[in-house]
Amino acid sequence: MLPLPRLVCAPLRHPSPRAAFSARPFAPRPSDADASTDAAASDAIVRLVAAGGSSLEADLDRLDPALSHALVVSTLRALTDRGVPAERFFAWASLRGGFSPSAHAYNLLVENAGKLADYRAMSRALALMSQRRLSLTDRAFAFLAPSSGSSRSSCVEDAARAVLRVLDDVGRPCRASGVFSLVKALACTGEFNAAVSVIEETRRTARYYNVLVAAKCKAGDFVGAREVFDEMRRSGCDPDANTWNYLLGCLLKNGRLAEACGLVETMERSEPGEVPDSLTYEILTYHACKAGKMDSAMQILDQMFSENLPPRITIHSAFIKGYFNAGKIEDACKYVNDMSTRDRHSVNRNYSLLAKLLQKSGRTIDAGRVLYELMEKGLRPDHCAYIKVAKDLHKMGRGDLASELKVMFQSFIVQADTGQ
Repeated sequence: MLPLPRLVCAPLRHPSPRAAFSARPFAPRPSDADASTDAAASDAIVRLVAAGGSSLEADLDRLDPALSHALVVSTLRALTDRGVPAERFFAWASLRGGFSPSAHAYNLLVENAGKLADYRAMSRALALMSQRRLSLTDRAFAFLAPSSGSSRSSCVEDAARAVLRVLDDVGRPCRASGVFSLVKALACTGEFNAAVSVIEETRRTARYYNVLVAAKCKAGDFVGAREVFDEMRRSGCDPDANTWNYLLGCLLKNGRLAEACGLVETMERSEPGEVPDSLTYEILTYHACKAGKMDSAMQILDQMFSENLPPRITIHSAFIKGYFNAGKIEDACKYVNDMSTRDRHSVNRNYSLLAKLLQKSGRTIDAGRVLYELMEKGLRPDHCAYIKVAKDLHKMGRGDLASELKVMFQSFIVQADTGQ
């Protein structure tokens, strides 16, 4: 009987033309019993807070709920939905021993005050956030989301101006994150006039305008995005690389290739050193790989290297997956091998992704060989990729090959334990 091949010399065979990759990070879920307990506790708290009264804090003490971030967040959302002030509950929760509200909870407290148009309560909440150096997010201004009513837009602008006054009074650091988050919240809900009004009353910066451009592009509204772009220039605010890249991504996503090429040419005539940047190339590469135009994608990558722009790992992922999706597994393997010398920072992730894709497509021995080759280079593979490949080798009766991988992988654990 001929000896079984070792991983180190296992030949790479012609692959199945179909390959796919899907990896979801493990996240523990609360049990149904925990969720039910939190829901019951939240309902009880909401009833007490809605009832109010001078004995609220004493009533909450007697209820004595087991506070967690999930419970506090769900309670704050329920209070906001019912239009009940959350400030007293939040203050009580903040004083409970062993519990400290998260930054997300503080943003929900600001949202609660905004929903009730209680700007004094909002000011107090923002002051607390400033003390703790916490940043505002667009969640804090979710109360500005559109609702029915013909006069809604004017109401939103009035509310936005009221929020601005509060932010001005509180000052830094909340004002810096607050103005940006306010513009983002308004743009994401389609209240562009109100967002522009905020920008005009604060400061015309590319960072603020880019939020509007991004929202327009996300909605596939290239015309509207270009109008914002033109308005930036008219107002004396120069677009930055992000502005250009949002427009480029929008054109490519919607199949407007000729316009995208024209935009790239315009970018190349812009201020030197600003655009195209590495993200520009990533956008172009991603869409070329997605369309199966691997030769064009490689030309873009070569240009990046010639301009000393290091490719991000997402570019390498696009290439590897692009070759797999086209059934060109040998080309994917060659790409990973070539990049091990051209971009050493990407070696570990590239090999691990290649192994995952091979394992997913049923080429388990080839996946093991890839991991073996990576570890021979002295690099530790992705743990998830190693476990999946080792398990599949055992299932197919190749425990000998799984043992080879295990010996190699354990050497990294020993090195970590000894601090080498």
